[in-house]
Amino acid sequence: MNSSMWWILSMVFLLIPLQVHAQSRTLSIEEAVALFEQNSLQQELAKLEELRRQGEAQQYKAYANPEVIIYSEQLNIGTLDYDETTYQISQPIELLGQPFLRNKSANKSSEAARLAYQYDRSVLIQQVKNLYTEYWYLQRKLEVYGQAIDVIDQVLRSAKDRQIEGTTSGIQVQRFTVEKNRYLRMRNVVELEMMQAQKQLAAMITSSQESDFEFEVESPMPVEPLMEDEEMLRLYALQHRVDLQAMEMQSEALGLKYKVEKRERLPDLNVSFGYKNQSDGSEGFVIGGGIKLPIFNRNSGNITMAEAEQRTVETSLHIQRRTIQNQVEIAYMRVQNLYAQWEDMQQNPLSSQMLETARASYQEGQYSLVELLDATKAYVDGLSFHYRITADYHQALFQLDTITSGKIFSTQTNSEQ
Repeated sequence: MNSSMWWILSMVFLLIPLQVHAQSRTLSIEEAVALFEQNSLQQELAKLEELRRQGEAQQYKAYANPEVIIYSEQLNIGTLDYDETTYQISQPIELLGQPFLRNKSANKSSEAARLAYQYDRSVLIQQVKNLYTEYWYLQRKLEVYGQAIDVIDQVLRSAKDRQIEGTTSGIQVQRFTVEKNRYLRMRNVVELEMMQAQKQLAAMITSSQESDFEFEVESPMPVEPLMEDEEMLRLYALQHRVDLQAMEMQSEALGLKYKVEKRERLPDLNVSFGYKNQSDGSEGFVIGGGIKLPIFNRNSGNITMAEAEQRTVETSLHIQRRTIQNQVEIAYMRVQNLYAQWEDMQQNPLSSQMLETARASYQEGQYSLVELLDATKAYVDGLSFHYRITADYHQALFQLDTITSGKIFSTQTNSEQ
């Protein structure tokens, strides 16, 4: 008896963790972003790109290493053996201050890499929020199709019963069967889309070890009007967009690089200092120097490339400023249009009672077959569109927030506090 009791308790303790693990957790959008910041492999790739660019900048400013040379000469003077040994260290010296310019250029390039990473990370966070919202929409849409299938299934069973009694024709049964399978097919499509969105989101917020991560999203997604002015958002974006700041830093870095290349027309001075020891006892210091004559190569190719790179980034910077203004204008208009649509839909809200009323009216003979199917379709289309507008509005806000460097939700957070 005791052994049986211990066996049962052991099984209970083994099954409880499995049941807890099998249960999916409910994630808020803030929790999804926090998981992304902790686990995202995409974020890790962006960070590695930042490190690569910073390493490239560090290598660019590295000063040339000295060179150590040892000469040993064996000479014969008649019948006497004679040898000389020279120990020498050589160091190239740039005469026009190129190391200081390289150091400033590399520091700006490193800062540009850091700012570019921040912008790439904000874009990835927007993707997380978009996937979260898309998954929320598909869940709601799946529920709507499920409600429609339940209603069609109820009236189908009732029609089959009446067909057996001889009070309903087989045409109605066939029509309900077709409608039920049509909604089943659409629900299956939505279910696959929802699974895909869930897996894409899980891939962005979990580590590679968590392959079976299951979660649900919070049900309410409240819609609030945008209070910021378009012109203010445009100015804020131009002042605070980190990708724009990264381009400005990179333009300054390339300007310094262009100066370096122009100064490289004068070759480096190679200074040597050493010590010579001879077998006859003579010894002394050796000092020398050398410089390449700029006859055939005056670094003109590198100067042209550096100038072109710097002007390319400057031109891209002007284009990006104009692009940002257009992005803010279009994203702002999209948010306003979607909110106007959402407000208009609130005047005639839909509820699940509409389906139940249509079903009851059909069974009581007040609705025809066509009227029941039309009411079901109107409910499915209307509520699905309502959820689509809600999701689109939030996604438009996320896009505008990214475009304006986090201005939208930072303002809302401060106003709530």
